[in-house]
Amino acid sequence: MKKSTIYFSLGTNIGNRKFNLINCISRINKNIGNIEKISSIYKNPAIGFDGDFFFNCCIEVSCFLAVKDVLSGILSIEKEMGRTIRLANEYESRIIDIDIILFGNTIVNNKKLVIPHPRYSHRDFVLIPLLEINNKLKDPQSGQLISVFLDSIQKNKMIEKLDF
Repeated sequence: MKKSTIYFSLGTNIGNRKFNLINCISRINKNIGNIEKISSIYKNPAIGFDGDFFFNCCIEVSCFLAVKDVLSGILSIEKEMGRTIRLANEYESRIIDIDIILFGNTIVNNKKLVIPHPRYSHRDFVLIPLLEINNKLKDPQSGQLISVFLDSIQKNKMIEKLDF
């Protein structure tokens, strides 16, 4: 298996948010691959539902696992940390949310997983921390610099950068 660079977006809006992110990053480092970079934390309001504010960050991970094994690993981490399976296809508060944003130049589109993440290019709370850790990233589908996406969306004026 070849080494891949994966970019994850992590989010939490329940409990001790900073601890949840640190706990999640530690579990990813132990079970999935080496943490290479961690962005700042960004605080932003819940989007699409009424809920407490989120702490979000992005991480860069290098690993030798296949996509399906990474997906299985992050689902296990979410479950171990207390995330429950959503019954409806609606947004809700969560102790942890781990999204695979990019997996090298891999493109996946099936019922269980879509990579690149289907909504990442419209979310400033993903794009800002993602570009903080690598501002030269290109979208594997369009070949565009990801910074172009951030320039083209309306920014949330409520997003706030915090120290980790």
